Amino acid sequence: MKINRTNAMQLWYESFGDKEYAEDFHGNLMCRSAYGDADYFIRENGQRIYCGWNIHHILPKTHGGTDATENLICTNIITNESASDKITYWIDDSQYQVKKIFGTHKYQIVQLQ
Repeated sequence: MKINRTNAMQLWYESFGDKEYAEDFHGNLMCRSAYGDADYFIRENGQRIYCGWNIHHILPKTHGGTDATENLICTNIITNESASDKITYWIDDSQYQVKKIFGTHKYQIVQLQ
């Protein structure tokens, strides 16, 4: 899939339907209308919660990943920047790793204990 706003919105609707807000795999908030906007935030209890989002490659392209739909997910921009192009990474106090789904050519992000 070519990564552009139209296809990103399609991925959002496939993943979250008509919801205006959703959480990514780490639990960071995303606002549908804030695609690509790293400065977009809402205020909750007097704090800024950044809700901009973009497309993240589950298996990074630097490790052989592709732009195939099954390798793409919506993530908060902060989550995406933390994961970068790594296959094992920390976000806050949580460690994640990209693992192959047994018997397929697909990958998933799992939280390590």
